[in-house]
Amino acid sequence: MPALCATYLIHSGNLRACLRIVPLTKPSVVIAYRHLSKSSSKIAPAAALNTAPIEFTPNTSAASLHERSTVIKDAARSALRCNDTTPTPALPFDVKRVDKANRAAGRKLPAASGVLSAYALMGPYIQLAKPRLTVLVMLSAICSYALSPYPATVLELLSLTVGTTLCSAAANGINMGREPDFDRQMMRTQARPVVRGLVTPMQAYKFSAVSGVIGTAILYAGVNPTVALLGASNIVLYSWFYTSLKRKHIINTWFGAITGAIPPLMGWAAASPLTHPGCWCLAGLLYAWQFPHFNTLSHNIRNEYKNAGHVMTAWKNPKLNARVALRYSLLMFPLCFGLSYYGITDWTYQIDSALVNGWMSFWAFKFWWQQRYNYSKKVYNNKAEFNKGMVLANVYARKTFWVSVLHLPAVLILAIVHKKGRWDWLFSDEGKLVA
Repeated sequence: MPALCATYLIHSGNLRACLRIVPLTKPSVVIAYRHLSKSSSKIAPAAALNTAPIEFTPNTSAASLHERSTVIKDAARSALRCNDTTPTPALPFDVKRVDKANRAAGRKLPAASGVLSAYALMGPYIQLAKPRLTVLVMLSAICSYALSPYPATVLELLSLTVGTTLCSAAANGINMGREPDFDRQMMRTQARPVVRGLVTPMQAYKFSAVSGVIGTAILYAGVNPTVALLGASNIVLYSWFYTSLKRKHIINTWFGAITGAIPPLMGWAAASPLTHPGCWCLAGLLYAWQFPHFNTLSHNIRNEYKNAGHVMTAWKNPKLNARVALRYSLLMFPLCFGLSYYGITDWTYQIDSALVNGWMSFWAFKFWWQQRYNYSKKVYNNKAEFNKGMVLANVYARKTFWVSVLHLPAVLILAIVHKKGRWDWLFSDEGKLVA
């Protein structure tokens, strides 16, 4: 241990002292102290503070330090080395040599595979588009296009499909780029590419800009300006208004439902005018469907939404959340009736659609009734009874959610099957076989 040599003067008021640390030949220290205080009746004048640097003199040379570090390195290297010359100790496991050629070949395999590298490059951007949601948006536009009473063309159908898909991908990419700090607080959104760092928010915005411009251009050139305007407006509604309102007010769910109702209008406007009341029945169908679907989804993860800072009806007003889900489930009946009334489907559609709508309304009613019971004064103040009721509400909400997943494609497919005039050829004279 090096000896120290230092002189330090302490002065405070009427007390002064001198500390001196003198070096010795052995690793020990002697501190000399000399009291310099004056009479307590006199106040000494303030002295300047000694700011001279303290000198430290080591008692070991640089050569000895280097020699000691070399010895430690050699000892560590010999202890960690494992090769043919190392003596084999009694180990409780088998030690196998690594084949350097095989290891190098294994490391070069991912880089040499073009398919793997292309997927690694494009995968995060595909996830930015929220492929499942984008497919649902695209299918709703295609179904509306198929239900329109005016003639359709293959070019319009392809342009509508590609353009709607790209516009939906653009809106979803901006949404993910704006919310990585909130998404990482929810189990449902922790695997998103921006949260995981696979792409940056700026890269998400660039992807959305390219997708939005190309998608809108395809809709404008391949379909018509009305559809292109609807596609561009939906990007703004979803990525700006809906995403911003999620942290401000529960009205965000109603704005989000509007963005879901626009794709059917896009599909209808591709071949038919928007003045036909049938298209608004289809748009209303998609608008109403989102409440039983999303309200029951958000119910089971309401605490995650709350912790992430999203203002959702599921935790702000649970009774309203269940009531809205039931209300819009029941609204499906008159909307499906409107499709037959305005000549989009035949009247047999009312029987098929009523069965599907009744299936979802039944579970939505169970969910609402249980929440109404849970938040009554008698049950809400009873902790044990309330917890039991919430378990049942969670089950009913989950069932309603999965029924809604099947409900929407069932209603739309049945509408296409029951499109007015589709089966007239079976009963017309022109369709009969002549012997």
